Amino acid sequence: MNILPKYFQKKTSLTLKSALEECVLADSERSKSFIYKKFYGYLMAVALRYVKDEMEAEDVVNESFVKIFRKVRDFSFDSDDQVIEKTFKAWMARVTVNTSIDKIRAKKETYALDDVHDGELAQHAVNSSTRLEENDILNLLYGLPEIQRSIFNLYEIEGYSHEEIGKLLNIPESTSRTYLTRAKARLRKLYTDQFSVLDNINHS
Repeated sequence: MNILPKYFQKKTSLTLKSALEECVLADSERSKSFIYKKFYGYLMAVALRYVKDEMEAEDVVNESFVKIFRKVRDFSFDSDDQVIEKTFKAWMARVTVNTSIDKIRAKKETYALDDVHDGELAQHAVNSSTRLEENDILNLLYGLPEIQRSIFNLYEIEGYSHEEIGKLLNIPESTSRTYLTRAKARLRKLYTDQFSVLDNINHS
C-alpha cells in the first residue's frame, strides 16, 4: 500500500518542504538525494572549517547526512519554504559541527598550550579596513592548531559558549578561554605576516 500523498505519487518536482515530508513519510531515496545534492556543498564548507583534509571532511559530511536523515523526524518544518530552509540549514550545520568535533576528539590529541604569549596580542594589530576574501580567512584558520581552530570556530562563528565548548571537547571552560586567546593571537600574527609578504611583493 502506497502511503504517500497523491502529489508525491505523481512524482512532482520536489521543494525542500515536500522532500522533508517525503523523507518522514516514506524514507524515499529521491527525497534524500534531493536534500543531499542541495546541501552537500554547504555542509562541506562547514566541515572544512574544522577538518583540514578534504577527504576527511567528505567523511564528516556523509556521516552527518546519515545522522540528519535518521533524525529528520525531530526537525519541525511547519513553516514556509524560506523559513524552513534557513532553520534546516542551521540545524544541519549544528549536526555537522558536532560530527566534526567527534572526529577531532577521536584522534585523542594532546592539547598542549602553544608558545604564543599573551603579550603578543598587542604586537599584531589587524587593520580593520582590509577586507579578506573567504578563502584567505580559511587559509589563515588552517594555520591554527586543530584544537584552536575548533574553539575559534565554535565560539566566534557558531556562537557556542565556553561552557558548551568545554563539554563538547571534554576540556575545562578555562582551557577553552585560553585556547581562544591564543587562537586570536596566532591569527593576528599569521595575518600580519601574510600581508607584510604581500606588501613586499607589491613594492619590489
